[in-house]
Amino acid sequence: MRRKYIFQSIVFLFLSIFNVFSQTDTLQWEYLFPLNKAAIVSGSFGEIRTNHFHSGVDLSTRGKIGWPVHAVDSGYVARISISPSGFGKALYIAHPSGYTSVYAHLSSFEKDIDSLVTALQYQQESFSINHYLEPGEITINRGEVIAYTGNSGSSGGPHLHFEIRETRQQRPIDPLMFPNPVRDDVRPHISGIKLYPLSEDARINGKAKAHYYPVVFYDGAFHLKHQPRITASGKIGIGIEVIDYYNGSWRKCGVHNIELNVNDRKVYSYQIDGFLYDNTRYLNSHIDYAEKVKTGRVIQKSFVDPLNFNDVYQTDESRGEIEMKAGSTYNFSYIVKDVSGNMSPLRFEVVGVDVLSAPKTLGEDSLIFVDASKPFDYEEKNHRVRFDQESFYRNFRGDIYVRESMISLSGTVFSVFDKTIPVHKTFEIRIPIDPHVDKKGLCGAKIGSNLKVQYAGGSIEGTHFVIKTRECGEYLIFRDTIPPKMTLKNPPSQMNYAGRKKIVLNVKDDFSGISTYKATIDGNWSLFEYDPKKSQLIGYFKKVPFLENGMHTLVVEAVDGEGNKGKLEINFRY
Repeated sequence: MRRKYIFQSIVFLFLSIFNVFSQTDTLQWEYLFPLNKAAIVSGSFGEIRTNHFHSGVDLSTRGKIGWPVHAVDSGYVARISISPSGFGKALYIAHPSGYTSVYAHLSSFEKDIDSLVTALQYQQESFSINHYLEPGEITINRGEVIAYTGNSGSSGGPHLHFEIRETRQQRPIDPLMFPNPVRDDVRPHISGIKLYPLSEDARINGKAKAHYYPVVFYDGAFHLKHQPRITASGKIGIGIEVIDYYNGSWRKCGVHNIELNVNDRKVYSYQIDGFLYDNTRYLNSHIDYAEKVKTGRVIQKSFVDPLNFNDVYQTDESRGEIEMKAGSTYNFSYIVKDVSGNMSPLRFEVVGVDVLSAPKTLGEDSLIFVDASKPFDYEEKNHRVRFDQESFYRNFRGDIYVRESMISLSGTVFSVFDKTIPVHKTFEIRIPIDPHVDKKGLCGAKIGSNLKVQYAGGSIEGTHFVIKTRECGEYLIFRDTIPPKMTLKNPPSQMNYAGRKKIVLNVKDDFSGISTYKATIDGNWSLFEYDPKKSQLIGYFKKVPFLENGMHTLVVEAVDGEGNKGKLEINFRY
């Protein structure tokens, strides 16, 4: 590893420019896999995650941390990012091929990079950093150990999150589309399908509501369970519940391609080779969002909502919606593939029947119609909500109302549509503040599952409390005046840390969560890592360069989302 390697920087820039005009060649890039151990995939590219598509592959480390991570090819360190959430400790390496490799949820970096990171943290007096480097500032050789696997950030367990991005747009693409050592001969597993009435006159088996049909596997193929007779009228859509597995792992993964044919004509195709980060939230339109919210079941729709602008679809002019004609039989055929080419087909029939007159649903006239292509404003009893145009994926009818509440400091709860309706853009809720209410610690809150009140942030603007969010549901004004609490974990006898590597503090907040914190030793800023999964602040003595033998004073201050400050002061020996 060498700094300011000018010649390699020039070569890199030249090849990067060349790559723009030669994408076909770069698709043959043969990178070195980042782990020396047998590759077991525990999370696939494009997998359905909360509000986003998974942007890389997760490589299992068998529940352990500290495995060496190798650079997949020569290049330079383009970015170093450290955060208590998200990717945690992450490293980005730009390569002459025109791609950038990303390694996330790390436990630590190679010593030269680690020294730079520590220097930056002390310079910025912050555990969290996001630092970009110039070409050649830190060069990397193919196969060089650059870091060690971990469980940092929002990781759900020890593993390596590995990405390949097109450098120019920072567009993630599936790392397994390139030559790789991953073994995968397991076909995708189809669990069921769901039919949706999409027009006012549409019916599924005579009813104006969606219907789920389980799928079973026998005789070497997938079939609808009990082979039911299905009838439909009007305009309908189909969705499919499907997961995939990799050799050596029972972790549920996503699929690479879903194709739907009707009467041997392709009406819909979805392929997740890559995606732009600006488009990742369209996942909430790609799936049956309401089904996921209510049951946790993930059904991927095979029709594209009018305001879903993701570029991962190919459809006919109807965007996958199917008009059923009475007396006609429609042969539906799914072909589902994973990135390794393993395929799972499913065939079934739907019979078109006469459209029946649609009696209005009870209360339908009182529901508010939302044209998703236009901005939408609503005001009631001095409560207001505003959505920008294209905040929703299709037109719908819903309910907004104000109700009384004993727990809200405004005396009201503002119910903005139903939590099962997905929202693409941030919108603004305004709730009036009682002029007699003490404004100290006021904050926004949302009523979540099991009627639990959840923190929603927000701020006071004049006579209103303003909450900015991207989730429908019930909102209110709450109060948080309780500061975070900190306690020392497993202190040694007589506070003598001479034989220990770290100091660990338990830090918890009862509502708005830890926003910022600061640790000083003998008045000097000291690096402490925050692990929100364990609710801990950890200070490694090797990361405190000025620490000498003797008695010291540690002061830690933690501030929650509403500015309430907790403080802990201890004396210790080192």
